[in-house]
Formats: sequence, C-alpha cells, structure tokens
Amino acid sequence: MRSKLINKGLWRNFDWTTLILICLIFAVGLITIINVTASPFTGEETTPAQFFSKLNLSFAIWQLVFFGVGLVMIFICGLIDYHVLVPYIKWMYLVCIALLVAVLFFGSRQRGTTGWFMIGNRGFQPGEVCKIIIIFVLARTVSRQTEASKEGITDLKQLMPSLILVAIPTLLIMRQPDYGTAFVYIVIYLAIIFVARTSWRVLMMLLLMAGILVPIVWFSMEDWQRLRIFTFLDPNYENSDAGLQVAQAQMAIGSGGIWGKGLFAPGSLSQLGYVPEQHNDMIFSAAIETYGFVGGIVILILYVLLIIRTFMLAMRAKDDFGTFIIIGVAAMMIFHVLENVGMNLGLLPVTGIPLPFFSYGGSNLVTNMIAYGMALSVDMRRGRWKTL
Repeated sequence: MRSKLINKGLWRNFDWTTLILICLIFAVGLITIINVTASPFTGEETTPAQFFSKLNLSFAIWQLVFFGVGLVMIFICGLIDYHVLVPYIKWMYLVCIALLVAVLFFGSRQRGTTGWFMIGNRGFQPGEVCKIIIIFVLARTVSRQTEASKEGITDLKQLMPSLILVAIPTLLIMRQPDYGTAFVYIVIYLAIIFVARTSWRVLMMLLLMAGILVPIVWFSMEDWQRLRIFTFLDPNYENSDAGLQVAQAQMAIGSGGIWGKGLFAPGSLSQLGYVPEQHNDMIFSAAIETYGFVGGIVILILYVLLIIRTFMLAMRAKDDFGTFIIIGVAAMMIFHVLENVGMNLGLLPVTGIPLPFFSYGGSNLVTNMIAYGMALSVDMRRGRWKTL
C-alpha cells in the first residue's frame, strides 16, 4: 500500500485518553506556575482587585502560548504519515548536528551551559528539539536491523550505525556542557535497543564500554558539575549552592505536610522565592508545598497513567519502526520525571532537567508535545501496515 501524507479518515483512531492526561498534567502545572510567580500574599487581600494585583500572569500567558503551539503540532503530526518522512531522515539528522554545532559557537550561555539561541528575551534550546529527530533516526536505523533478523540484535557490529548516530549529538551536547540532556539521549538509545531484542551479551559489552568512558567523562566535566555530584553524596559538602538548593526544596516539601498549604497561602516558601527555580526545575517541590503529600501522589499517578498509556500505544504499533518511536518517547518521559522528582527530593544529583508538561519553558514543552504527536501518529496508523 502506498503511503499517503494525509488521511483524514484515520482521526477515528486518535487516542484522546493520552491527550486528556497531557492536558490534566499541564493544567496542574499552569496553576502551580501562577501560584509560585505571584507576589507574596499576606492574607489581607479582600477584594478581587487586591487579589489580581498580586498575580504575575506573564509566565502563565507564555506557557499557554507554548501549549497552544504544542497542540497545533500534535494535530499536524497526526496528519503526517511517519513513513513518508523516511527519505528525509538523513537531512533531519544533518540539521540536528548543524544546530548543535552552531549553538557551541553562536549560542548564549545560560545557567552554566552554552545551549541556547536567544531571540530577544526568549530562548530556543536545540538540544531539546533534536531529541525528536534522534528518536526518529534511531527508530528507523534499529528497525532495519530487527526486520532483517527475527532473532533481534545479536552482534555488536549491528549496533555500530545507531551507536555512531547517537554518539555524535551526545558528545556535542556534552561540550555545551549539558550532561543532563546528553544522558536523556543515552537513555532513549538504551531503551530502543533493549526493546529491539538485543542479546544480553551485546548489552553487557555496551555497559563495559560505558564503564571505561566514565573516567573520561568525569574529568571533562566543569568544576560546578562535579560539585553537584559531591553535593549529592554529601549535602553539606562545602555548603555549595546545589546543596543549598536541595535543602531549600526539601524544606518546602516538608512544610506542605499531608494536604499542603493551598494556593496563594501567606508565608509560602515558594512564593517568597526561598526555593530557586521554583517555576522551572524545582517546581515539584513548590507543587508539594502547595498541594501536600496527597497532591504530589496525584501528580505522580497522572504521570504513571500517561507512561502506561504510552507503552500501550507502543504495544499495538503495527511495525518495529513505529514501536521504537513510541518507546523513545516513553524513555524520554520516564527519565525526565524520575530525574526531576528525584533531584527535588534529594535522591538524585541536581541537573537542569524540567518536569514534562509541568515546568515553565517553551523548548521542553513544545518538544514533548511534538514527541507525543509522533507517538499518536504511529498509533493512528496501527491498522494500515503489514510491513514497512
């Protein structure tokens, strides 16, 4: 069957459950952003005018704009048959590499990394957008191997093309240096080759290679990045900023108790700016202070439901190519959630990894929306293809 770029009849296969879960997570995140970016409340605000005068809605408005763009991209992705993009994979990959090289020379340094192109006062992060391209490239490359052999991947040589393809952008991102985002690429790759029925012998060889590279990676890190690792191992290490950030986040979490302080509560640590990056990287601690332990569990349940649903989409994909695309999206989501929640709780080192659909920021939000647009596009075409 020849592929069609647009087939409107496939909309009956659109998985609205996935989109609803995304919208619910976004809605809670948006309310949290409005809460933590407001001026501190005193409890004496008795009129609507006094209440709204405390709010800083600029962050929320921009977040809504980003979400609107993301929704449009989801439906555009649904219209496009992912098989039709195969001939353009090489060019997509070259654009990705060109962006990652260009940002090293012409990018703006933000929070210790040269990974941003600034357009006015807005930032664009190529490393985020390139995640989508890398998922697509790896899914196609690995699916060629699995469709050629019913036994899966049994030789390291079979993985060399995909390994090289993921190594180049990963190394470029490490040069920024942004090890958090680089590790996302590695997790995506490992998830795809694991689902591709790669033999345990080959996986162990990859892990051995990674172990050999650990000392090289360690000495290539900036001092402040190594300090974050030391701080994770010992929160009191040199009274570092990272250790202070985690301690403040944990204090905010503890102050929320079981049910939370509620929205716009007077004396909220997050509203007072006590927690750095409370609308971005540390937004989970702000959310627990606001909604409490129960609210935090509800947020995590929403993420678990979304991830389970994503795996369900992968299981019913018609071909390996589609399955690997969705697995890449699921791996990216799992890593972001675990790392962000973990660093807020002090269980993992602090990185610049935002909480998907929840943290403030355009590059990550639109990237995640496009990624799920790809996953939903695959699912919409689950009944059309017998072979690639």
